[in-house]
Parts: sequence; structure tokens; C-alpha cells
Amino acid sequence: MVDNAPVDGDGAQLIEVRTAAVPHVIPTLRTIVADIAMRQDFDLDAVEDLRMAVDEACSLLVPSATDGRLTCIFSWTENRVEVTVSVLADSPDHADDTGLSWQLLTALATSARRTVTPAEGGYLSRVELVRESEAAQP
Repeated sequence: MVDNAPVDGDGAQLIEVRTAAVPHVIPTLRTIVADIAMRQDFDLDAVEDLRMAVDEACSLLVPSATDGRLTCIFSWTENRVEVTVSVLADSPDHADDTGLSWQLLTALATSARRTVTPAEGGYLSRVELVRESEAAQP
């Protein structure tokens, strides 16, 4: 599955998953990111951090998905995994980025960012997170 993923313009492999924005699909997304990280030789702590970060990102966005859809894009290179989770929302308002969920997410990822942009008569709410392996950090 993962080894045959298409390559983007930067040489990273990627997988895009579009699914219903319901809590019971989140474990599947967590499993995908864990598989990717393990195949990239991330240590077990980093794999678990990525699993929890994807869980938090999805949990932040699922309640605001007005069209009932969630998109999750996984992109990776040798020492780096990037995950973008997005939903279409009715409102540009989003959860407090100083709350516990956001603090947990930012602690689990090397970097995390939340954006809201106008799109398709609503707002595209997106969480982007990056996790680098310990081998990639100085």
C-alpha cells in the first residue's frame, strides 16, 4: 500500500483519504499514519505521537464538518511525515487554539498550524501538522 503511493512535485509520497466526518473513522486514519511512520523507521514514541496528533486534529475538525466529509492527506519523505486534515465548515470560527486539545497536538508534532479560508460557499478549516524523526533533528 504505502510503497506504491504517488510522488508529489517535491519527491514526497502521498496518500489522500476522503471519508465521512464521523468519529469511528478516526482510528483508521491513525493506523495509516502509524504505518507510514513505521515504514520510515520512526521510533515507537514518534509513531505513537503521530497517531495521537492525527486523532487530535480530526477530533478538532469533525464537529464543524457541515457537508459530512473529511479529507486527510498524508505526505512523507525519509525523515518527515506531514498530515493535512480538512473539512468544509459553515463558519470561520474554530476552536480555541489555546485549549488543551491544541496544546496536546502542538506538543506531539514538530510543527502544527490551523487555517480557515473561504471556499465553496463556506470555509475550508484545515489543520496541518509535521513530525520529523529524531534522526532528522540536529
